[in-house]
Amino acid sequence: MSAYEQTLLARAEVLEDAGDLVQAITTVLAGAQGAGADPAAVTSLQAAVRALDPGAGTGYDPGSSEDRRPGGGYRSDGEFLEAAAEAEHGAGERLREVQQLQEQVVAAMDAAQATLDAAYAMPVKDECDGCHGVRETAIAGALHRTGLCEAAAEVLDPLAGRLRAALERLRQVPQDLGEVYELVYAFVCSGGKLPRYGRWIEGAST
Repeated sequence: MSAYEQTLLARAEVLEDAGDLVQAITTVLAGAQGAGADPAAVTSLQAAVRALDPGAGTGYDPGSSEDRRPGGGYRSDGEFLEAAAEAEHGAGERLREVQQLQEQVVAAMDAAQATLDAAYAMPVKDECDGCHGVRETAIAGALHRTGLCEAAAEVLDPLAGRLRAALERLRQVPQDLGEVYELVYAFVCSGGKLPRYGRWIEGAST
């Protein structure tokens, strides 16, 4: 019976590796850096990376308008926000997987605990005919199953917390961008146009 619980633990350990999510967010950071986006516009992206992996690098240096070259980063704020939304979607999907697995682990834990209770309640005879060994084996098996479930929960619970924190920060990105470039967007809304290339949000041309 422990094969199922072992599978749950193995799946939890796979989900715990958030390297792909970290890479997706750092790729967005790199594109924003190449485009010359203001550092204040990417603070939530950096915080999302740190939520998933406190040791990950989040350095950011957009340079000056002279540093930007066509193809070196996002050509528009729309491209930037689309990429950030894709990273948010990936984190959201991972959280849903984790939550589904948490539900399965809880159900498995309940079943293992019921089996353990039944094992402890197994009757034994004074003149043992093997009943003591059967009971001990049943108890050991149930304890092993509950231990696997507990190990899976110890992986999933903090992982879910990190994913929620990262998602909260990723959802903040559009607001950050809007606040940093409020005047630029007012310019665009009044009929002004930003360059296709160059420091895309700063309005500097190549």
